[in-house]
Amino acid sequence: MLEVVSVSGFLDQSGDVDQAFLSEAVNARRSGLVHGTKVATTRGWKLVEQLVTGDLVRTLDNGFKEVRRVSTNTVTIPAGENRVEYLPVFVPARSAYNGRPVWLMPEQGMALNLGKIDPDVSGFSVVPARLLSGAGRLTSQAPGATFEVSSLFFDADEVVFVEGGLQAYCPSGRFTMRSRPGHSGYDVAENDEAAALVDSIAMSGDMSALANPLGALPAPIPQEPIFPVRPPGGIRRPGRPGRPDVPALFLRPEWQT
Repeated sequence: MLEVVSVSGFLDQSGDVDQAFLSEAVNARRSGLVHGTKVATTRGWKLVEQLVTGDLVRTLDNGFKEVRRVSTNTVTIPAGENRVEYLPVFVPARSAYNGRPVWLMPEQGMALNLGKIDPDVSGFSVVPARLLSGAGRLTSQAPGATFEVSSLFFDADEVVFVEGGLQAYCPSGRFTMRSRPGHSGYDVAENDEAAALVDSIAMSGDMSALANPLGALPAPIPQEPIFPVRPPGGIRRPGRPGRPDVPALFLRPEWQT
């Protein structure tokens, strides 16, 4: 099994947060983003271990949302562990629009685009990453005997883009795929349903349900206006060439009579 040691960092918490929940939150399970994984933010790709509370992260359905809490966990895998449910999933480079290899924790929820599996169905369904082992070139391995993961929390359930356009599910209040009551925004598939969805991906060989290629290259969002504000009438910008008082008309000579 995995041994997990947790440290949590909090933004200011509102008064309606259950303190019992905060004490349970540090008992992390096997989800989160392995350090070295890049996440889409307003400033482009940023390593998950560099994210702090208050950062704006790109989400699937709700634009850019503020990170409310970050929890960092140190995970140790005992020598000889080979059970799929206790090993991260290795996504090789260019196997799902990702330019670099990506590691997914076994219980990290991944959002699948159901429309890519069945054109008659719409929406997204969340499955645990461990079920993806064996789909395409994805396998269960260990990135090392000890490594760190970070979990991101928002005010509500969100799906965020990690490198390659992979769609990682971030529940609003727990380390598993269960969200806080009243904050659920995505369907979390039961085990049998989730396995059937992953089997469909594996048989088709199409990873577009798992990763959105349009989310693979997020452009940085500037914090300041790109163009200067137009000055008041009659005032010219410094260095801007003047304009003639009367527009120059280039007419044929016979038209000027």
